[in-house]
Amino acid sequence: MSVTYWQVSAGYYGREYAELFLKHGIAFVGDDKHAIMDKVRANDRIILKRGISKIIAVGKIVERDGKVNGNKDKDWLKDFDGWDLSAYCYVEWHKPEIPIEVKGLTMGAIQAVHKDYIKALVEETLLNVPEKTDIEPEPEVTHEVTDAEMLEFLIREGLRPGAAEDLTSTFNRIRLLARYYQRECKWEDIREHETRTFLILPLLLAIGWPEQQIKIELGTQNRRRIDVACFSKPYQRDNKNKANNEDCALILESKGFSQGLDYAPEQVKNYAEYFPNCPVVVVSNGYCYKAYLRDNNGEFNQEPSAYLNLLNPRDKYPLNPEKVKGSLELLKYLLPNSVIQLMNGSKV
Repeated sequence: MSVTYWQVSAGYYGREYAELFLKHGIAFVGDDKHAIMDKVRANDRIILKRGISKIIAVGKIVERDGKVNGNKDKDWLKDFDGWDLSAYCYVEWHKPEIPIEVKGLTMGAIQAVHKDYIKALVEETLLNVPEKTDIEPEPEVTHEVTDAEMLEFLIREGLRPGAAEDLTSTFNRIRLLARYYQRECKWEDIREHETRTFLILPLLLAIGWPEQQIKIELGTQNRRRIDVACFSKPYQRDNKNKANNEDCALILESKGFSQGLDYAPEQVKNYAEYFPNCPVVVVSNGYCYKAYLRDNNGEFNQEPSAYLNLLNPRDKYPLNPEKVKGSLELLKYLLPNSVIQLMNGSKV
């Protein structure tokens, strides 16, 4: 049987998947590409590429537990910060110490490779670079969290029972609009301005933040702007025109649908300096949220502490359930009482 050569994308900034490919001995793409992934066969070759000029690793497609490929049967692949990447195949990866520069790769999530010199490069790399054998188990299974569980939890944490009905309606409105954006629109057209206005702010208001304690596009030094800043008391300036930035309890950075939920280190440094008491930074595309907490050194962690996907709430973060908490903890970091307690040094 002839061998087919494939190339698969590692994603891009904010949605970079190469580490998980290599960690779990797998390659995956969106559900919309499953027809191509279904064609992959054992002993085929595959290139893990970044852009169209770098090869991160090469591999052989292998059978594992009686399967070579599949689709929709791994829950953890269904929620990559809101993206469904359910189509997969198993791979025996060979990763060189540094990426290989090459010409002739093409754009796209997955497609066949036809150029002979690239095929020869793949075979040479397989021969000379050892197989990556330290494959780790895939993430453990996570479990659904219902709206009723979220509301009961928030009421225990201080949400007014009278606000529960409005919050339930807000969840539903956000889901309806987010699904419309997903299915009917080009994702690059759903920019951070839309997600902030129509998806994020309605949730903040419904969960209890008063309008007078929220600032939109708040300016800082270095001419930067904070998408959303929530304060423990109404935002104001004193008679010397000094703002009460020490009262900032929550920073929220909005993202468009086609962006990831990471943030740039220089942004975080700016947050830490300009808002000295703020304990939480949240990044959101309008229906997915990641919370990053401030550590004992006054810096914001680079790894998230909690994750929520309103379209599919889970008890833990599907991509890293061992270390990152889920929907309930994320909502707690949005709740005014809880985040203000955290700002004041209380354990939440």
